Amino acid sequence: MKPKVICNHTDSMSDQPISIKIQGLEKHQVYTLHSFTRTQPKSLFECVVKYKADRQGCINLEQDCALGGSYEGVEPMGLFWSMESSPANKTPHARFLKLDVTTPLVVTICVYNVEIENLDELHKMRTDIIWEENKIASIQINRWFMETGTKRILLTVKEHGLHGTLFIPPGKGPFPAVISMFGSNPGTMEFKASLLASHGFVALALAYYGAPGLPKLFLSETDEWVVKLEYFEHAINFLLNSEKVQKSSGVGVIVLSFSGFLGTAMAHFLPLVRCLICINGTTYISHAALTYKDKVYEGPDWFFNEEDPSSTEGVSARFICPAFDSSYGMTEPPPEDSVIRYYERKDVAFMFIASLSDDDTRSEHYVNRSHKLLKLAKHPNFEILRYPGAGHLLEPPYGPHTEKSVVRGLLREPTLLLWGGKMAPHCKAQEDSWKKQILFLRKNLQRSLL
Repeated sequence: MKPKVICNHTDSMSDQPISIKIQGLEKHQVYTLHSFTRTQPKSLFECVVKYKADRQGCINLEQDCALGGSYEGVEPMGLFWSMESSPANKTPHARFLKLDVTTPLVVTICVYNVEIENLDELHKMRTDIIWEENKIASIQINRWFMETGTKRILLTVKEHGLHGTLFIPPGKGPFPAVISMFGSNPGTMEFKASLLASHGFVALALAYYGAPGLPKLFLSETDEWVVKLEYFEHAINFLLNSEKVQKSSGVGVIVLSFSGFLGTAMAHFLPLVRCLICINGTTYISHAALTYKDKVYEGPDWFFNEEDPSSTEGVSARFICPAFDSSYGMTEPPPEDSVIRYYERKDVAFMFIASLSDDDTRSEHYVNRSHKLLKLAKHPNFEILRYPGAGHLLEPPYGPHTEKSVVRGLLREPTLLLWGGKMAPHCKAQEDSWKKQILFLRKNLQRSLL
């Protein structure tokens, strides 16, 4: 029997676990598994890990322990989440992003009958003429971010009054609606919204800067950035005017990082918001002025650190623009929390998520504040999630952990930002939090989906 890699689903949604086995091996021999994929033509991500075949000549990732390499222990999806930016990449510090959700993420898994300790050793061996002779089996697996039959509609400020991408699930509907926004990355990223559509939500990936018709820069010392809440109100009305949307459910909102205060502002001012998930986000106005119905709402003064933030090791966003802390032991809302009083909306459900090893935002600080404020307000429906060891970019499961990456559009020059976290606890947090986010949205937008 020739060695063979067996996967129960070679085509699957990227947030769904799959099982992998290798059969036909020499019993008790140690083998190296190598997984790799490209998110873009020049962005290669890969991992290597060692396993020992059992007495039947089989390796089963659901029950066998990895002996070393990119990870150790029993990790059924380790070949996916432990991938990292390849030493072969000419541009370092790439963020793992699947920008084109209409095509699958193609992951190749190879089995070698030699022991390889790490990626550097693997790339040195690739110059060896007997390299291919050591490969004894391989398989390609397609991981999809958009389910078959999902409608994908591009929206522009010029034509629709907003910039983003709308995803409508297959089926008659109507479906509950969710708006998804990211943080300091300019423009639109679609992968979260497209995955939400696969779970039965009409999902809008909404941009709020860095796209035609929107502000170009996020942070600037010279250009004042004013956020008009009417833009987000229009996005909600646009969704609810769709025949595919369940209008009685209102709208859910998911925000991350710097879009956090946009989410809490929407929850405070816009009555059609029914639930909010805030992931490692700021909760009060701290770096922009907010306007709504001809009124201007301003938070505390903010400023840039005068020291040079450029570093080969990277810099945190909170170093570039320091946040102002208040005591967690408050007995009443501090001044900055009195502008956006989201915690008073008893008809809005809240989920606040904090990564406790976040090097970008003081996520634990903001979650602690929100926890206190919601308890003081005797709010009936909120959840608080804290994840030790997780970094800032808490995304859907089974994608690799990004510790640092270059961001363009945040400032006038590309900036290497630190996100923090450790690989294993971060990826476990992604898996756990995503399941809880889906359940939270179903519970508060359409109970019949439970």
